[in-house]
Amino acid sequence: MKISNSLIRRYCAIVPLVLAASGAFADQSNDTLRVAVARETDFIDSIHTSSLDADLFSTIIYDTLIYADRATGEYKPLLATSWTWTDDTTIEFKLREGIKFQNGEPFNADDVVYTFQQLMNMDNNFRQQKQDFGNIAGVEKIDDYTVKLTLKTPEPTFENVLVARVNIWPDEYTEANGHMIHATKPVGTGPYALQDMQKGSSYTLVKNPDYFDGARPQPSIGTIEVRVIPEIQTQIAELMSGGLDMALSLSPNDAAGLDGVPGITVQTGQSTRMYFLSMNVAAKENNPLNNADVRKAVSYAINKEEMVHSLISPDAAVLATNCNPSQNFCLTDIEPTYSFDVAKAKELMASAGFAEGFDVTLMAEANIRPIGEALQGYLSAIGVRVNLETMPLPAWRERYIKGESQMSIVGWGSGVSSIDISNTLGIFFNGSSTDYVQDKEIPDWNAAALSSMDKAERESLYRKTLTRINEEAYVVPLYGTVATYVTSEQVNYQAPVIDFPDLSLASWAK
Repeated sequence: MKISNSLIRRYCAIVPLVLAASGAFADQSNDTLRVAVARETDFIDSIHTSSLDADLFSTIIYDTLIYADRATGEYKPLLATSWTWTDDTTIEFKLREGIKFQNGEPFNADDVVYTFQQLMNMDNNFRQQKQDFGNIAGVEKIDDYTVKLTLKTPEPTFENVLVARVNIWPDEYTEANGHMIHATKPVGTGPYALQDMQKGSSYTLVKNPDYFDGARPQPSIGTIEVRVIPEIQTQIAELMSGGLDMALSLSPNDAAGLDGVPGITVQTGQSTRMYFLSMNVAAKENNPLNNADVRKAVSYAINKEEMVHSLISPDAAVLATNCNPSQNFCLTDIEPTYSFDVAKAKELMASAGFAEGFDVTLMAEANIRPIGEALQGYLSAIGVRVNLETMPLPAWRERYIKGESQMSIVGWGSGVSSIDISNTLGIFFNGSSTDYVQDKEIPDWNAAALSSMDKAERESLYRKTLTRINEEAYVVPLYGTVATYVTSEQVNYQAPVIDFPDLSLASWAK
């Protein structure tokens, strides 16, 4: 939702008076960081759900065995002091000693074993349980601080799952109350404990005074209050009046109007979400898009840099290959590439027998209609007459899965549990109904890469896939989105390299 320039100007006019009256933006006197999000979450732990909204809370209430450093993306020991792959399907964890859960229960191997046993019990019906946890074959306590985990088959992306979704539960508390207790009264070992929750409205978390200093430092701010504020205009108003210290739901366009406003800091960071133009290559009858020259013409006709930097953000990544650069094994040196060249596009249309162009329907989610309109304009220059259909995301998803798309703007996000190119290629180049290409070799290459623990082999296989996609112009990679972080200038917060914020890293400016 874009905020009008008049609204921004009105707030900018009053903000000096507001600042003079309030004396400060941040609520430092109460040692309380006030944060706004746009959506409520159904759960506040990442085992029950895999949403970004849940991850905000789960990250600071619980600890995982392995932690993703927000500044570098590097995986580091957290509740585990080390982890070792003893073979392609076995991991041994050495656990940290002297840790207590927020209810005083001591942490040891029993808690880790219990948590993994819950993940393996498919009757628990956790979201994406089979997808994320279905490959776990067994877990064994070696001693009080050593655990061995066994997988059914090699899974090179399993560390991503450990980082993102496997927060460790206290066995005694969870067994006594049932695992659903973590939906309302979570207990972890993390830097903050949930003190109060008004579901769908507000969440109050307080600092864990006994938190250890490890992969992430001890928390410094005493209290974090998270409020659900769906209206972006209200978030902006509260930021400018001093009622909020941080907003995590503003788009780059929303935040652009705040850049340079006294007392407010705007940062952008890389996102794991990407968008590409899908073309129905596999359809056989009356289908210009099964002609490679036509697809190449479409690729040359789109001025991606102009479109992305003007409509999304100057900081957004313009993609040359069908992956987000934040994903593991996203190779950006793949040939051929398609620069903006209308003359070349017209030549290819003529050589393919479509000098007069053709009609095509482009489907898109409603909130990215401006991108659809831009594509409509670019393609009209080479005779491709685009009928643009926009619809809510659920309706678009249903039609796309049913194979009803000629062209679609496809957005796909990698959760922190799947920051890997396999998350994109495995959905759209897998031979299923969401695969509009149906290349005979690509699904086999992707499957082989996903079962190999050899990084060099995986890279080689993904290079083959990405090269084939570019050679045949199967899709048009468009852009990677930008994550925006808006704070009071009295809050220190470094934008993470991946868009999964850890609020425990926030501190007051000196």
